[in-house]
Amino acid sequence: MPESCDMAADPCSSRAAEDGTHLRRRSLQRLLPAALFTCVVALYNHFPLTYPDTGGYLENAFALAQGRAPWFFYRPLTYGAFLVPFATPLTIWLVPVAQGFLVAFLVDLTLRAAAVPLSTRGFLALFAGMSAFTSLPWFSGQIMPDIFTSVVILLGFLSVWGDELTRRERWMAGALLAFAIGCHLSHIPLYGMLIVATLTGRILVDPASRSWRWYMPLAIRAIAPLVVAMGLVIGSNYYFHRELVLSRTSALFALAHLVEDGLAQRYLARGCPTQQYLLCSERAALRADLDWFLWDPDGPWMRHAAELQRGDSPFLREAPAIVAGTLRQEWPAAIRTSLRNTIVQLGTLGPHRGELAFSNSVAKALARMGPATLRAWESSGQIQNTLPVEAASWVQYAAVGVGVLVLLGCLPALRGRALVPTRALVATVYLGVVLNALVMASLARVHPRYQSRVVWLVPLIGAVAALHAVSGRTRRGSLTTTPSQIEPR
Repeated sequence: MPESCDMAADPCSSRAAEDGTHLRRRSLQRLLPAALFTCVVALYNHFPLTYPDTGGYLENAFALAQGRAPWFFYRPLTYGAFLVPFATPLTIWLVPVAQGFLVAFLVDLTLRAAAVPLSTRGFLALFAGMSAFTSLPWFSGQIMPDIFTSVVILLGFLSVWGDELTRRERWMAGALLAFAIGCHLSHIPLYGMLIVATLTGRILVDPASRSWRWYMPLAIRAIAPLVVAMGLVIGSNYYFHRELVLSRTSALFALAHLVEDGLAQRYLARGCPTQQYLLCSERAALRADLDWFLWDPDGPWMRHAAELQRGDSPFLREAPAIVAGTLRQEWPAAIRTSLRNTIVQLGTLGPHRGELAFSNSVAKALARMGPATLRAWESSGQIQNTLPVEAASWVQYAAVGVGVLVLLGCLPALRGRALVPTRALVATVYLGVVLNALVMASLARVHPRYQSRVVWLVPLIGAVAALHAVSGRTRRGSLTTTPSQIEPR
């Protein structure tokens, strides 16, 4: 029975304050060191890692900080808003720390919800291992929103299975989830499919959740962040540019993907005699190459770049109709291609030197912070080509393989009703990894970075399974005694 409290002296409030201070101190002891572990690649690089798209996100941050309308293109404004406090010569170095802290906070919540208690020492050992052998530090240390793809997957688990979280933690997780979904357009279909599957799984394995009175609040809690995220993206586009769209140019990316697969050419061959699209005049010159379509100076995108910036491009207006017509005519081939590319994408991971090379857009954005920042980036390991990219790729493949094998070996230890949340975490993560491959294979070409951004979750789950197996064996050993060990009464 709990101790009674003298409300006049208010000792309960005092103890609560002490507990809160203890929890904050414990969080800093766990989370900040773990976040610093994830900065290992950025520290080795001597600058936060960048990608060609980093320049666009920084330009959005500069525009917001200066009260200007940000660049209206294919990137949501959400991550640019996140970068606003970091878009200075001093705070730019803190991006890896901030992103690593968010990941550490989320993993801590996830392990608790999955009934995986870890001491501070064990938690830091886990992050030291992931920072040394997985793709985690390559993305938490990069000025890009890709680290939030894995965040979306873990928060998808928490939104459905986070029964052990406090109300405050649920609100924090929900807010972080809405932000993470809004950081990248691919997160919207990823989370949409993941949450449908996760909610369905909860109904199947948990009889208590089949009551509408219990299930409806759970479903609302899980779906609300998706609605909020879409509202943030659409609302910001309308506020700054008076267009109620998720992305102005998403249809052009879909069209580029269909051109690479050769499906758009087949539709244009049948549709051009009656439709008279702008692309009909150059149909014979279309290359089955997404990068050529989007980025080559001779490609359709670059040749219409000025019109696209103004927003009055016939090329932009016709793209949705061509995409819709192609999918109506070629949907069986589109599905087969997506599934084939999904399988390839699942096995394609690791850092890539091309994405770490010099970028004019990044140089232009960093030059706004002053010559010292630009010089630091130009002398970094990624620009000087001194990062151990090939070795890191092999290590990450090995870590994923070990993570899968460890999970398979520990599956018998994950039986029992008490470990239902743990099994749900395993299923959610593996499903999220597959759905990420499916989404990216359907929206873009196969590329190592798309799977690398989430594949560090596989070794994490292997470690979780191993911890359960070891702790279960220890408990069984402590309960097992030989006759010689039993003292006579």
